[in-house]
Amino acid sequence: MIDSWTARDAAALLRPPGQHDDKYRRGVLGVRTGAAHFPGAAVLGVSAAWRAGAGMVRYVPPVDDSAPPFGLPTAAAAVLAARPETVFGPPAGKPCDAWLIGSGTDASTRSAPETRELATLLAGDAPVVVDAGALDLVGGGAAGASHAAPAILTPHGGEFERLWRAAELGDFPEGWEPRGSDSSPRAAAASRLAKTLGVTVLLKGSLTICATPSGWVRSVGPATPWLASAGTGDVLAGIIGALVAGRADDVRNDADFLGQLGATAALLHDYAARHAAGDADATGAGRPITAGDVAAAIPVAFAALIAAASA
Repeated sequence: MIDSWTARDAAALLRPPGQHDDKYRRGVLGVRTGAAHFPGAAVLGVSAAWRAGAGMVRYVPPVDDSAPPFGLPTAAAAVLAARPETVFGPPAGKPCDAWLIGSGTDASTRSAPETRELATLLAGDAPVVVDAGALDLVGGGAAGASHAAPAILTPHGGEFERLWRAAELGDFPEGWEPRGSDSSPRAAAASRLAKTLGVTVLLKGSLTICATPSGWVRSVGPATPWLASAGTGDVLAGIIGALVAGRADDVRNDADFLGQLGATAALLHDYAARHAAGDADATGAGRPITAGDVAAAIPVAFAALIAAASA
């Protein structure tokens, strides 16, 4: 039986600002997401990071990206239009406390200079949230690159299977299903991949599993089925990034702390979706929602999660 991550567990890690905080103390998140075809992923991740309590979000566009098709704006222009409080460009002075990379990108079209920039982040000491099109950079086997930074990977079932095969781990645990809800095979698989790659793995799904290299593992969910919508993973990645940036020193002291932050982000993500959909019991009741609705509901969910833990 896998222990569940509870509202009380999560609330202990949610960090309201104090009287002596400023934007830097609350955490600076660097974001390298979005691409010519998927500028919306950058908007969703940045929006979620702001709403989850980041003190500053710095957006850095991909290097040598192709021109946007279909009359789309660049990812940077889309982020500016949606979140004008965002800072743009690589940090020239104070480094970012944490980074979010990969959402809305495709490894097959990523430029060589952008790959080098991402590899530099993974070789640094700031924690990195690795999503979607950057997962190959910590993928094990011939595809993966070495990394020194504390990292949390956020694959869905299909991405997880590609990581597993790249790491040459052989057969999946008995009962494994990429979209399954049986916690035992999902936890066994996530734990083994985390140990092999030396990273925290947050295996997304209706039942999300978060596992660290040391063997710490928790389940989150089942989540509201309304989360099965395009872009919600980008929102989750932004939430994780904000929480990690705000506790970066704790992560540097103990990389396993990424597991607790990842599980907390997954629960906050579900709370936001339940609020947006009107599905408090995660039964599928309520109404359809978009990823943007989930991002917009994060502040209310933040307060509700703390309230639920103290009830």
